[in-house]
Amino acid sequence: MHSLRLRNFKNLFLILFLISASVNAQVQTARYISMIANSNGYYEYLPTGYSTPGNQATYPLLIFLHGLGELGNGSAAQLPRVLFNGPPKIINQGNFPSSFTVNGQTFSFIVISPQFIDWPTPNDINNIINYVSLNYRVNINRIYLTGLSMGGGATWEYAGDNSVYANRLAALLPVCGASWPESSRAFTMAAANLPVWATHNNGDQTVPVSYTNDYITHYQNAPVTSSIAPKKTIFNVNGHDAWTTTYNPSWRENGTLNVYEWLLTHQRTNIILPVELLEYSIVKSTSTSVFINWRTSQEQNNNYFTIERSTNGQDFTSIAQVQGTNILTGSSYNYEDIGLTSGTYFYRLSQTDLNGRRTYYDTKKITIEDNESTVNLYPNPASEFITIEINTPATGNFIVTIFQNDGRQVKQIQFNKSTDLFRTQITLAGIPSGYNTVEITGKDFKKNIAFIKL
Repeated sequence: MHSLRLRNFKNLFLILFLISASVNAQVQTARYISMIANSNGYYEYLPTGYSTPGNQATYPLLIFLHGLGELGNGSAAQLPRVLFNGPPKIINQGNFPSSFTVNGQTFSFIVISPQFIDWPTPNDINNIINYVSLNYRVNINRIYLTGLSMGGGATWEYAGDNSVYANRLAALLPVCGASWPESSRAFTMAAANLPVWATHNNGDQTVPVSYTNDYITHYQNAPVTSSIAPKKTIFNVNGHDAWTTTYNPSWRENGTLNVYEWLLTHQRTNIILPVELLEYSIVKSTSTSVFINWRTSQEQNNNYFTIERSTNGQDFTSIAQVQGTNILTGSSYNYEDIGLTSGTYFYRLSQTDLNGRRTYYDTKKITIEDNESTVNLYPNPASEFITIEINTPATGNFIVTIFQNDGRQVKQIQFNKSTDLFRTQITLAGIPSGYNTVEITGKDFKKNIAFIKL
């Protein structure tokens, strides 16, 4: 009887233990995916209920950048190094709070922890933010960046690289950041009103505490003063490990907020437009097609463009969706609408950001006529030369001018047309790759036709 009671007690204890473990378990998934060339894998932590059918909520994003000792190739053998420190370690131990309540609101983080092959550049980090924002339901007003040692330095360098990067972040948390404190970086962050909380150990022999002190001093002395004072915590201890205390959810400086709660007190409410449009035009390509061409000077948080067509200028139908590049310095795009018959067409371009917000640009109008003179250009796209055929009764002196995408003239030839059908071949040597426009002019004659130089 005694042994039966003991066995039943052990079974009950085991059941209670398993229930407790199940309740406290936190799922952190290894993803053997190359988001960028400098990373072949990452850990993903999603909020409870994220994958529930019908859930379309967006969530704050916390990106964690590891230290130098955790570099690796993203394989099953090396990716677990990312679990050695910081938030991924806390999640792996089941000690990361599933939610945080700040100012009466409750939030749960998406946590992405990439493993780098080599020291990450600002462009690496920006492309990771792009990837995550495109593939997860991220609240783009609440993107937070943190890291330790090498990763802490990378956070400083990303946010300080340029104003666009600084404005993508809601707050920054560098821990013993290994980055030389360039004043220009601090000035960029201050001008963007980027909230910063930096931590370090006073007796750090690996990365001098002066790096953090100087970054904060530069920030405070920036020519454009931030409306948000930077925050600094220097632990009066020796050694490099300032991260164990910083990332511990139970640590609250002066009993106030832990670092996760502090991050969540900040959000971007003045996100700049995802795309700045430089140029947008409609050009007849052939007698039955038109080229829609547009160019951006800047892109961030851009998802895609939509091209719509109408025959009355009021009722539009979507005819194409073009994925955005999200290249910081902008990109050139074009789309050819083919198989058109005679008539008047209206085109409308719109851009949709990662949060689903859509921006519409001007409506363009173009007319294709039944009895118009024929102008053909081939091949299109072309690499070495183009052939132009002009079929019109008009004769005399004709000029062919080639304009680059930005409107600059790059080539011009003249010829005398004495027959209805005229054909000429033009070499493309010296003409830049990309979208170009050919303008053909003669007496009472003018045609534009677009082509792409490979």
